[in-house]
Parts: sequence; C-alpha cells; structure tokens
Amino acid sequence: MRTLALAAAIVGCLAMSGCAGTNDLARGESRMDNDLDAAKVLTVNEWAEHRHATVMWVNYPKKSAHPKETDG
Repeated sequence: MRTLALAAAIVGCLAMSGCAGTNDLARGESRMDNDLDAAKVLTVNEWAEHRHATVMWVNYPKKSAHPKETDG
C-alpha cells in the first residue's frame, strides 16, 4: 500500500511539473519566435527563389538588440 501511494505521488508531481513547463507552448509562441528576423528570412528566400536557388537555414537570423539609426 505504501508503494502504491509513493508511486501515485511521483506520477502526480511529474504531471504537474510537466504542465508548468509548457506554458509558452500553450500560447503558441516561444522566445525564439520573438527574436527571429522574419523580414530578413522572407527577403532572402524570395531572392533565392527568383534565382532558382535553394536556401537551407542552419541558424535563423535574429533581430538586432540595438536597431540602427537612420539619418532620414
């Protein structure tokens, strides 16, 4: 009986910790998505498509922490 209670407690703890760790995934976003420079990915992919090339992203470009200032 004691072994059954211990096993139930362990399974309960694992289930609750698993749910707590998936908070970002439940909302459909992650921290990586916030840093991804989607505009650059789109531009490079379109450039390659027009030139009949293939792009395989190993590391996606990230947004700059400090945006460049323009003398506009």
